Amino acid sequence: MLGRSEPVAVVIGAVLVWELAARFGLLPPKDFPPATLIARAFLADLRSAELWTGITASLEAWGIGMLIVIALALPAGVLLGSSAITYRLSYLSLEFIRTLPAIAALPILMFTYGVSQQLVVALVVLAGLWPLLIQTMYGMHDVDPIAIASAKVYGIHGWRRFLLVDLRSCLPYIATGLRVSGTFALIFAIAASLIIGGQGLGDAMAQAARIDDRPLLYARVLTCGLLGLCLTLGLAVFERRALCWHSSQRGVAQ
Repeated sequence: MLGRSEPVAVVIGAVLVWELAARFGLLPPKDFPPATLIARAFLADLRSAELWTGITASLEAWGIGMLIVIALALPAGVLLGSSAITYRLSYLSLEFIRTLPAIAALPILMFTYGVSQQLVVALVVLAGLWPLLIQTMYGMHDVDPIAIASAKVYGIHGWRRFLLVDLRSCLPYIATGLRVSGTFALIFAIAASLIIGGQGLGDAMAQAARIDDRPLLYARVLTCGLLGLCLTLGLAVFERRALCWHSSQRGVAQ
């Protein structure tokens, strides 16, 4: 069974391979600067106001967008999944809609919002809405019939059954949906400013590309990766704490 040190060793090994390949000319030096230069640029960039402005703008769009996603997706998923009829009627349509790339709506959103933070938030909502909505719908539809029958035997009906049985059964699905939605939403929060400009982290990467500073460009890509990693780990910790009672979290290292 793998411990915590093995993934770190793999990352260190990959960085060493990159460094040696760049130093010995196995990689084009202009396109693939040595890892040490990238690390130097990364540390210097941490003192840059441009970087933190981009991070703040992207996280702001992500946070506002995810609040809207949660407010829309959870009630809709519960309503659509709690009835066998609504589940069957909506399943195929939602599966089709979620395959449409959110970026396809960019021209329409640009006409509506222009190049603004509202446009980025709208893209974040489109990217994050469907995973959480569909997972919530799946969770409500997949409540154990034995648990429902047991609740009836004990006289648990209505809102009490929803809170004690249906919602508790659905929570693992919601947690998975939040993790997937949060990741997709962050990708779009960063990518939107890369495509359309603005003040996000994507625009900070575009600025480094425009001045042809490859170490800085890779450093900002590294920043994006670390931001995504922190988000994923944070959501995983939240899931473990919120679902510590669930069988899926038993035996998970704390």
